[in-house]
Amino acid sequence: MQRLAAIVDSSDDVILSKDLHGIITSWNAAACRLFGYTAEEMIGQSILKLIPEDLRAEEKTIIESIRAGHRVEHFDTVRLTSDGTLIEVSLTVSPIRDDKGRVIGASKILRDVSDRKRIERSLMQAEKIAATGRMAATIAHEINNPLESVMNLLYLLRPKITDEEGQNFLSTAESELGRVSHIAKQTLGYYREHAAAAMTSLSEVAQQAVSIYEPRCIASGIGISTSFQSSRKAVLRRGEMMQVISNLIANSIYAMPNGGLLSVTAEDTDDPVSGTLLKISDNGQGIASADLPKVFEAFFTTRSTVGTGIGLFVAKQFIEGHGGQISITSQNDVESHGTTVQIFMPLRTAYDASQTA
Repeated sequence: MQRLAAIVDSSDDVILSKDLHGIITSWNAAACRLFGYTAEEMIGQSILKLIPEDLRAEEKTIIESIRAGHRVEHFDTVRLTSDGTLIEVSLTVSPIRDDKGRVIGASKILRDVSDRKRIERSLMQAEKIAATGRMAATIAHEINNPLESVMNLLYLLRPKITDEEGQNFLSTAESELGRVSHIAKQTLGYYREHAAAAMTSLSEVAQQAVSIYEPRCIASGIGISTSFQSSRKAVLRRGEMMQVISNLIANSIYAMPNGGLLSVTAEDTDDPVSGTLLKISDNGQGIASADLPKVFEAFFTTRSTVGTGIGLFVAKQFIEGHGGQISITSQNDVESHGTTVQIFMPLRTAYDASQTA
């Protein structure tokens, strides 16, 4: 018996036992290391102390299975440590019987599988991204052919449009179709912009994006407030910056289905280093605090009907690829709601040749 106890105590896996009321009756050294509780603190306590409140119904199911004499194998769930950390675990629970074969409790072997789960999620995401990349190449090819036809038709239409306003609308349409063609090629960020980066004002790019989306905002009952105080230029890939800003404005419009206020500002800053700070804010529905840490993950979206969960993921790749930073704050309270995205772009970006000179 002492030898068995020594084996249990030296195991790398958590091994504990409990009675049919869920009261812990034994607790090995691995349990101390993983959960942060000593045996003295846990023996005599309810197993519910380790189970998050929203998962406590699991314990009833497990106990019912044990009472019926059944073993529960490789049950993946989440448990709670002494400092409140949630860990992913795999459980195997077996009935403990007395001399007459009656079930009097359960022994539980618990293994921390957090690292394995993280690797599995990373692999799944990598597979998703790879599959989407293959799809993106096909999309780019199929979309560019009709786009080129439309561009040719606009070219033929140009001599027939004589008034200045019509010519301006035509130029905007050609510019936007060119951007759609470019986005198709760099769909979802798998194809990077190969056009040489050039000295560009982030403030000027933002102004252009606002002018493109202004008619849509007016139609949606959304007021626009702008302040472009920065005239600084940096070496930027203009197409990528236009894609980022356009996506952020489109997100704000989506968040204000009943109208609201969109604010776009750009100002010079020298903290932490010299650069331009661009802010895009709205007083829309906002993002739940639980979702906020995940908004830059690939394929994560809070939209129920539209949205691929790629826009902010790509935006982060583009901004950080330049050596900039992007952050987001949001509230979805009834009285205080809205979202602000901040982009900081340094004067010396990753594409500035003078950095490596």
